Amino acid sequence: MAVVKAVSAADSFMVDGIQSVAIHNGVARIVFMRLDTNGKPIPSVEINVPMNQMPTITQALGRVN
Repeated sequence: MAVVKAVSAADSFMVDGIQSVAIHNGVARIVFMRLDTNGKPIPSVEINVPMNQMPTITQALGRVN
């Protein structure tokens, strides 16, 4: 049985942009970055998205205004 975890404030991440995207074995690995106090980009969080789910995710993000 899969365990479903509730989203909390600890699961929130500040991102200023995307640092890199790589696709390998049908999985998109997206590394987001944030700017440090000197304005230098540093990695913030990485998400791994199965490519078969990418159209749904990009469609949802496209609705953000």
